[in-house]
Amino acid sequence: MTISDNNKMSFCKESNKLVGAANFLAWKKMTNLNLIENEVMDHIKGLINQPLKEDNRAHARSMKGEVRAQMILIESIKDSLIPYLSKLETAKAIYDKLVELFSINTAGEVISLRQELYKLKISKEDGRASYFMGILEI
Repeated sequence: MTISDNNKMSFCKESNKLVGAANFLAWKKMTNLNLIENEVMDHIKGLINQPLKEDNRAHARSMKGEVRAQMILIESIKDSLIPYLSKLETAKAIYDKLVELFSINTAGEVISLRQELYKLKISKEDGRASYFMGILEI
């Protein structure tokens, strides 16, 4: 089995998959490298112009790259995140949505998230499970 055959089978180890903001930066770096290695980063950057359908070879090559980029992205996230992306049709849209969901861009956002966590309380009626679900939601 060659290296390229191995890449076709699996793009991401289970332990490297995106689960949330906690591992977003590591996921982004590994995924960007994987996209570059598979020569599909232009699809993520939106630099690929769709060739005319009359040019069958160019169109097929473009579609193959688009599908490959989407597969890399989808395989690099936990299954629980797929519903957030299910209606998106391009690799660029998927990537942009993941960045929007998990990147924290300002100090204000960090402070806001911390305040939400501090407000969260364990109630005796709901128990710990409810508390941890609240943390996951935040």
